[in-house]
Amino acid sequence: MQNLDDLIQNSTQDWLARALMIANVPTLECLLVYLTGDQKWIEDRFIPERTRGLDDNEDGGLSTEVQSEVRAAAYVAIMDWLRGTPPKLQDPSDELLCRIMGVSLGDEIPLEYAPMIRQELRLPPSGVTAAQPICASPPPDFCAVIIGAGISGLCAAVEFDKAGIPYVILERNQRPGGVWLENRYPGAACDVPSHLYSFSFAPYEWSRYFAGSREIQTYLEGLADNLGILPKIRFGEEVIEARYQDDEGVWQVNARTSSGSKTYTANIIISGVGAFNKPRLPSVPGMDSFKGVSVHTARYPDEGLDLTGKKVILIGNGASAMQVAPAIADQVGSLAVILRTPQWVAPFPKFGQVIPADLQRLMKEIEPYRLWYRLRLSWAFNDKQHASLQIDRSWGPHSASINAINDAHRRGLTVYMENELKDARHLVPSMLPDYPPFGKRMLLDNGWFRTLSKPHVKTVIGSVVEVRPEGVVTDDGVEHEADVLIWATGFDVVNLLAPMKVQGRGGRLLHDEWDGDDARAYLGTVVPGFPNFFCLYGPNTQFGHGGSLISVLERQMHYVMSLLSKMFSKNISVVDVRRDVYEDYNERVDEAHGRMIWSRPDLHGYYKNSKGRIVVNNPFRIVDVWKMTETANIADFDLLKSSAERTTQTAGC
Repeated sequence: MQNLDDLIQNSTQDWLARALMIANVPTLECLLVYLTGDQKWIEDRFIPERTRGLDDNEDGGLSTEVQSEVRAAAYVAIMDWLRGTPPKLQDPSDELLCRIMGVSLGDEIPLEYAPMIRQELRLPPSGVTAAQPICASPPPDFCAVIIGAGISGLCAAVEFDKAGIPYVILERNQRPGGVWLENRYPGAACDVPSHLYSFSFAPYEWSRYFAGSREIQTYLEGLADNLGILPKIRFGEEVIEARYQDDEGVWQVNARTSSGSKTYTANIIISGVGAFNKPRLPSVPGMDSFKGVSVHTARYPDEGLDLTGKKVILIGNGASAMQVAPAIADQVGSLAVILRTPQWVAPFPKFGQVIPADLQRLMKEIEPYRLWYRLRLSWAFNDKQHASLQIDRSWGPHSASINAINDAHRRGLTVYMENELKDARHLVPSMLPDYPPFGKRMLLDNGWFRTLSKPHVKTVIGSVVEVRPEGVVTDDGVEHEADVLIWATGFDVVNLLAPMKVQGRGGRLLHDEWDGDDARAYLGTVVPGFPNFFCLYGPNTQFGHGGSLISVLERQMHYVMSLLSKMFSKNISVVDVRRDVYEDYNERVDEAHGRMIWSRPDLHGYYKNSKGRIVVNNPFRIVDVWKMTETANIADFDLLKSSAERTTQTAGC
């Protein structure tokens, strides 16, 4: 076979040849089996090494000679495909699909993943696993209110447009984007790979492997514009209350505007308010006394701050702090990082790396490559970790690890920390967590340890107990002077939907149903007593073991559309999830959590409420959630009203 250099010389697709020179080799092998039908590409000398950690195993650990052979063969196969030759494996068996993916990753992929893999690769479903297509046909005057124009709200809007359901989006800001519009602090970025943190129906030419907040905002705003969603968004309208009208079977939604208020009436509500939108500041005396600039990361000015030569104090060491510190360290005169609790930090090989233009084009124009690449990422960042988060009861209840795999993670991450701190290794004892890896959200290193090692950066282990005009005082009594305070102290994520007031059947408040911060929902989406009210990114929907929020939202909306389709086909306009279904599901959630790392009573994090219950994380595998949300069961709901009884009021959609 010719090598790729020879093919380039005679190529009419120079960009493709250049792209294949740097493309992911295990992904190319998957692509070759798919396009040619030849399984030799996942056998013998072509079998890549196991993918480790969060790396995407670019060369598969294969020899240069083998890599060249794969790249050259991929060029020939892709050129044939571009000329119209169909893939040889247009409908591969489930067994072969799992084998292709498993070999490329070095992991065994259970057969139960096959239906999900088929959907991700846009292959025809097999056998009885195929769900019925969703064909929602809304009755006349049926319409929806979507709260929020962030990721959740836009996801809902796309599905409603496809189904022909009129809607209006109420958004408090002046632009779409939600959390990515609001978080503009230095270094703000997503720690999920860009090709996972994007809608399956809306690929994008990402400039970096892990996109920054501004690029994500551009993506979301462009999506809203290109898909015709923007005209349906009412900007500057903040929903403060939603009341269910028992007699009419509709929702009355009240929104605050700059000039007063507006009221809408809708048949259904989609709450897309998200969770990371309420900044949390510590209750510290003297917060208003500081003479300099004091700002929470979520309220960082869009135009930025001039930190040149300034004395800056950064409070916190979660995800936001770990992005801010490296981004500002070389601008400031001095930086003091005040951290209360040490965090586990994993290597982040591709952080900040630019995706070459030819590779961007490969992702855009060669869809099978992009789909296989995304599929492999989804395993590495998702269910691959799930088994390692199960508690081995023989391991000891207060151990610094929970099982053998977790213990290996601890040892590896400790060595990584020691190596990265280098000349600042004296910090290791105070920086080393005493809890197991993944006990809190695993943070990804974008230069955090190396920043802490800089001579003008000081690490303070402790808490801020007082703010004074010239700086802050920590719990050891030491005063630290500052010109700027940056609070990277996180968000209130357990009080879901607050401060919005939601009143359901019989006047019951959602806040009372949830007893304040003890939020629950069936499939993270519906709550009994609140008919036709759907929460996106609701309770227990975030995968603590990894994954992309966007994939969760797509599954939730898939479920909602399945339910609406069945409602419409039966002339039902109002449904309310049965309480026994809701309670049974949440018992299973709590039971599953009881076997996982986050349930340990000595662990505390944003995912636990004041009662110690986990209300943010989902304990199930992604494949389990995929199955649960594939088809809605109308029998899980009380059917409250038929379309004939439905009010003629609309939301003015």
